[in-house]
Amino acid sequence: MKNIFLLILLLPLSVFSQYQINGKVIDSKSKNPLVFANVILNKTNGTLTDIDGTFQINSTKPITKITISYVGYTTKIVAVSNSKKYVIIPLKASVENLKEVLITAKENPALQIIRAVIKNKKENNIETRLNSFKFNAYNKILVTANPDSIKGKIDSIFKIANGKKSFFKLDSSNYKFRKEIENKHLYISEKISEFQFQKRKKKKEIILASRMAGLQQPVYELLAITLQNFSIYNPFYTIAGTKYNNPIADHALKHYSYKILDTVNNTIGKSVVIHFKPKQNKKVLGIEGVLYIDQKSFAITKAIFELKGIVHIKATQNFIYKKKSKIWFPSVQDILIKKGINKKQISLFGGMVQFSESVKNDSIQNTKKNSAETITYFLSKTKNFNIEINKPVNINKSATTIQFKDDAAYKSELFWNTYRTDSISNRDKKTYLVLDSLAKKEHIEHKINLARSILKGFYPTKYIDLNLGKIINLNNYEGLRLGFGGVTNNQFSSKFRLESFIAYGTKDNDFKYSFGGSIRLNKETNTWLSANYTNDIKEAASLDFIAKNTSFSPVNPRNLNISKFYNYKTISVDLKHDVQPNFETKLQLSTGDYSPVFNYKFISPTKNLNKYQLTLAIIGFQYNPNSEYMNSPIGKLTIKNKYPQFTFQVAKSFENILQSDFNFTQVNLRILENIKPLRKGTTKILIEGGIVFGDAPISHLFNSAPNYTFKSPWRRRINLAGTNSFETMGYNEFISDRYAAIHIKHLLKPLRLFKKFRPQFTLVTRAVIGNINNPSYQTGIQFKSLKKGYFESGLELNNLFKGFGLSADYRYGAYTNPIWSDNLAVKLTFKLNLGI
Repeated sequence: MKNIFLLILLLPLSVFSQYQINGKVIDSKSKNPLVFANVILNKTNGTLTDIDGTFQINSTKPITKITISYVGYTTKIVAVSNSKKYVIIPLKASVENLKEVLITAKENPALQIIRAVIKNKKENNIETRLNSFKFNAYNKILVTANPDSIKGKIDSIFKIANGKKSFFKLDSSNYKFRKEIENKHLYISEKISEFQFQKRKKKKEIILASRMAGLQQPVYELLAITLQNFSIYNPFYTIAGTKYNNPIADHALKHYSYKILDTVNNTIGKSVVIHFKPKQNKKVLGIEGVLYIDQKSFAITKAIFELKGIVHIKATQNFIYKKKSKIWFPSVQDILIKKGINKKQISLFGGMVQFSESVKNDSIQNTKKNSAETITYFLSKTKNFNIEINKPVNINKSATTIQFKDDAAYKSELFWNTYRTDSISNRDKKTYLVLDSLAKKEHIEHKINLARSILKGFYPTKYIDLNLGKIINLNNYEGLRLGFGGVTNNQFSSKFRLESFIAYGTKDNDFKYSFGGSIRLNKETNTWLSANYTNDIKEAASLDFIAKNTSFSPVNPRNLNISKFYNYKTISVDLKHDVQPNFETKLQLSTGDYSPVFNYKFISPTKNLNKYQLTLAIIGFQYNPNSEYMNSPIGKLTIKNKYPQFTFQVAKSFENILQSDFNFTQVNLRILENIKPLRKGTTKILIEGGIVFGDAPISHLFNSAPNYTFKSPWRRRINLAGTNSFETMGYNEFISDRYAAIHIKHLLKPLRLFKKFRPQFTLVTRAVIGNINNPSYQTGIQFKSLKKGYFESGLELNNLFKGFGLSADYRYGAYTNPIWSDNLAVKLTFKLNLGI
């Protein structure tokens, strides 16, 4: 079943007609394939040859003849027989036809047309031209194969040894596969949506109905994958989750070559057919295809994009002319994915999935010509209908680009039949029946929910999700910290939550714990009110945010050497609210006792404290302007995690309120940015800092995230590198009440040395500057000021073995140590890859 879900993303299929002809169109002299030649059956049925000149044409009636035309060649009418499944058709170059397309201008006329398309993009792009639109869409995905493409017989496998071929065993896989696909597909899913668009806001999809074979509730994350762009006028065109330079982008003429193929009729006139292909021939494929361009408006009326390598992908987009609005509107989108026939590498889904040629075993020979993997393919087809243009549309939460209706997974067959634009066959129904039964038997839905929860750091049980981050931790104060904790899930209640944890340190021999509950005030705005009591420890002088993006990490490497902690016993009340899905706010009121667990005192002219009380009001903001979200029955899901991301927080301590000992204000800021040019390295930038107004204790100052010890001998200093920490800075070497830091990492593209060995170099630079007023108030801890600026740079070599790598950083500038080895930090790096 795991392979079936992989096929959903990677492979392809189609609905088959009763009659089918396959063939190839070639030049009669050179025998070279003719790319994107017209293959016409009748006025309403035709196709184009693909990149290697091959074609497939289907019909519900017997096929007796086809017409082949290609610019510069004589049009040919070929008689065919349905008994002959494959034909090779040679075309003769025609001097007469060539004269019609001779370039009489100073440049290729195709370039003039493409320039006109680029110039008129704003007028032809529905998202810039129209004030609003909405439409319904029916999407159907199939993973299947044509039974006629494979012989249902038992094949023989021979073994070759010492130059002799001998019988090895029988192979019945094709026989079994044909029997299976004659009755059902390998997979099927359907979706009915309403799309809304309002100018200067993002397009929004409301999923009205969804059905995935084998699942009661769909895999919401799969619904967010972009298989194919809706708009053809964007700078990049997405195919199977990977972005490519659009052949009509502003600077497309630098990347593509163009050639006029033909002129064909459209519903209001004529379209020029232009072939495009990348100028550079690289191992990793570029995009190739044809554009149908209206001769009057220079709008795209149809487009075909192809990628042909180890995997063959063909994406087609058709447009319908809306007479009243005088614009071409997207009407049908198809994407077909199947096994390719050449050896070029290809990447899908932004490089997360990559294909390269596998090594053949020359000692094994099989008599079968086709196999299940060579004929299995995937087809996603979307038909748009009920199109309304420039009618009132109001999109309130524009960052929620996908909204999944609570009853979408439970729609009746009557609802489906009302919206389906493609009939559901007995083969389709049998696929649902078989996979629903199989998935129930194999507990597939439970396994998917398990994987989703583990990625978030939880292990789900019936009513409680156990917090994996609470089970085991290590630090220099507690030693081995063992714990248990969790939060109630939607099976318990979607409106109430109870959460708690308990932990024990084997070195300090003490328990820590927390318990509390939350109530949901508003589902649409993700508003929750909660109250908690906590008795725990936290690193002294660490930068802390109450509203932030979090990700699961089983062990924080920095904790292994941290010894300066403080204990806090606090009661808190929190209000969490989404102003927009990409703009989260959190307000916290807390009061409690704080006790540093190391030799520390705050001594000022008016205070002498080794323990203290704080009453705090904290407001935090998380703003991710370009990220996109889905509102689903299981809550808000991030479907596109984009940058920049801003985290901002203000904390105010009120003296003499509920016996609070301090009066100060702390302001913290963090900015994350990822710069990733198309198929190049990635630059990650982190800017963070804070400032304290007034005198604050050690718990609310800043240590700049150090991660270095000056242990002897030097080899004892080799440990795990942290995340966004200063690898050469000693623990609590510097303390500030105001500071600003920048971390820059440039990740080069992984080296392709072997199939499973792809090390990656990363260049690193970090800098921080800060200062502190009244440093003498902080006693029992020795530290320096950062007013002269601190610098370090280094190199990481990641993914050397099982996620592990190496890093080396060197400290320089005003705070360089006299002994050079005290400036050098060599660490192990680790990147967790769950392989899900």
